Amino acid sequence: MIKNYILILLTILILTSCGKSKEELELEKAKIELEKTKLELAEKIKGEENLKTLKIHEQKSNVGKRKKLTELTLQLQNLTTSKNKIQQNIENIKKFQIGRAQSTKDKQLREARNKLSEIFDYERKIKNEIAQSEYLKTFEFQKNPESVMKYIFESSKKGDFSNFRNLCDPYGENDRDVNQICYAEMLSKKHKEELENMFKNGRIIGETIIKEDRAEIEFAFGLSSNKLEKMGMVKRNNLWYLSEF
Repeated sequence: MIKNYILILLTILILTSCGKSKEELELEKAKIELEKTKLELAEKIKGEENLKTLKIHEQKSNVGKRKKLTELTLQLQNLTTSKNKIQQNIENIKKFQIGRAQSTKDKQLREARNKLSEIFDYERKIKNEIAQSEYLKTFEFQKNPESVMKYIFESSKKGDFSNFRNLCDPYGENDRDVNQICYAEMLSKKHKEELENMFKNGRIIGETIIKEDRAEIEFAFGLSSNKLEKMGMVKRNNLWYLSEF
């Protein structure tokens, strides 16, 4: 852009320089150099501002990542406590109890072991989520808040929640209800089906309200699309993320 501008100025100088004195030509040349310096300085300032903005974004994203890791690690610790309690309960069930039928004992053991299996499965999912949190994927559809909402609808139809974790506010400032969407991969089969039924027939209602870096989308949801709700979104580094639900 700077080169093109200077070329234009030089062309004008050549066309208007006929008959001018040496001093006048030097003055014209100095003016061109001054304009060139101004443009270069403006480009430099713009570049520095962009770098500063990007650095702030990265810092806040790192804070959000640490917040997420802390929450997931705490869940892991709580699971360890739950596992120990259930394992102790299993040992107690195995002990002889006067008047207890064998069928009752078998049922108690089966239920306790099923609970333990669910905890181990959830533990595996949390560990996977912790590993995935190291990488924040971004997508073309995030350039538009409505496209983000439509992506949720379409993915729910397929039962594919693999990228929902990347839709949460990277700064970690979204609410708990949004977390339930973003952590969809960690849900049990039953709760995943509930999430599918909530969004797979969803559709946007009316116009999206956008104010600076905030957006609000009203949408119909549920199997019959007969319920209304609003999704709040926030713009981070020119991409839209879920913030309130």
